[in-house]
Amino acid sequence: MSNSAATGKSTMSAQERSRKASLTRFRIMANIMGIMSLLLWFIYLPIKLMAKNGNVPEGIRLIGMIHGFAYIVYVVVTFAYCFQIRKPLLTTLFYMAAGTLPIASFVADMKAVQQYSNFVHGLDSLDKQRPNK
Repeated sequence: MSNSAATGKSTMSAQERSRKASLTRFRIMANIMGIMSLLLWFIYLPIKLMAKNGNVPEGIRLIGMIHGFAYIVYVVVTFAYCFQIRKPLLTTLFYMAAGTLPIASFVADMKAVQQYSNFVHGLDSLDKQRPNK
């Protein structure tokens, strides 16, 4: 085995680790956004709408602020994940929008795991089809 072949294999391994780490970051943020969306829609918004003169307790107001900050992080992580896995723009936008609706980010998480598995198996089958040099 030549040195370049060994280096290529090492590079693929590092690339695979990078993709897996990107998926893990996406999954963590998708679950955080799912929980934050549930809190926002079913705790923060009803209390805010029922409050007189916008008199919302500070602790409840934090839900909205944390959700806004977390969503920005979620969008960056989602873009990085979709770029790593070579997702089309429409799929990337779907994943980004999933962070705004309750339950949708949990669905996006499940879809991402399934599509990641298909992506990795597709790369494996391409490697097996390549002739050895």
